[in-house]
Order: sequence, then structure tokens, then C-alpha cells
Amino acid sequence: MRNTTKMLAALTSLALLPTASSAYSVRSPFPGSVTATTYYSSGTFHGAVDIGASSCNYWGAETGVVATLSWDVSIRTTGVVCNGNGSGNQNEAKHAWSDGYTFRQWHWIKTSDSYDRTCDRCQVGNIGGTGNATGPHAHLQYDRYGTNVTSWYSVSKGQSVNRSTDVGSIR
Repeated sequence: MRNTTKMLAALTSLALLPTASSAYSVRSPFPGSVTATTYYSSGTFHGAVDIGASSCNYWGAETGVVATLSWDVSIRTTGVVCNGNGSGNQNEAKHAWSDGYTFRQWHWIKTSDSYDRTCDRCQVGNIGGTGNATGPHAHLQYDRYGTNVTSWYSVSKGQSVNRSTDVGSIR
């Protein structure tokens, strides 16, 4: 009986541990519409979700991932422009897991909210179009060791979204 009690206690404690396969919802960082997913209109590979906005520098580009626990967000900022300033010059918020998966959000405008921190659904800047962009939008990308994963999103081009719209699920 004593060994059975110990074994049940051990199994119960394992059930409380978070698992590596926990799924996280990804929501739109602001109201807009889906402008691209796996492929651009031209037919070239894109491998991410782009959500377009009607205006630039509007308050509130939030991180897309909704976690049950806060997660580390690393910020790389280089610009405050709206209509592109060259590939590689985009502002980026990202979270990297130890197994090689990374979630990235690009193109917002740097503000006082643009700094590294641990948060859940926090503001990282304003709606923008830094980097290789033709206008204000968010680029949401999930990859592993640099190879884009396209099975995570559940939205389609042209779909209207708001901050509560589930764009997809990662992990």
C-alpha cells in the first residue's frame, strides 16, 4: 500500500509538469486583413502570414502568441519608417525555443515599448512597414532552423481579422 501511494503521488506530480508539445494560439496583432500566406499573389513562396493595416504608426502592434505562461520576447529594432527601408532592416520580435523552433513578428515601428522582456501578448511597437515592405503590415513567421513551417496557420488570404481572431496554433 505504501509503495502504491508513492507511485500515485509521483504520477500525479508528472501530470502537473508542462509538456513541450503545448499548443499556443496566435492572434492578430491588430485589426486588418490577411494579405498573404504560403504564397504571394505572384506565386512565389512566402511561408508566413501577413496581416495588412490601413494606416501606419497606429498604436498597438502586439505580440501574436497567446501563452498560458509569459514567454521571452527578444526585440531587434532598426527603424521607424512605414513603406520599407530594405530587406534585413525590419524590426523584429521573436521567441526561440531550445528545440530550434522560432516565432517571429516583423515590420512594426519602434516605440518606447520596443524592448526585450518576458510577457504574454504585450505591445512591441506601432503598426509599420519597416524592412522589405510596401506598406503597413505584420509578418508572422514560424520556422525551425530557418526553414519556414506553413502548417500552423488557419486563416486565408482576404480574411478580415481583429485582435481576438485566432490566426493559427504553434508548438
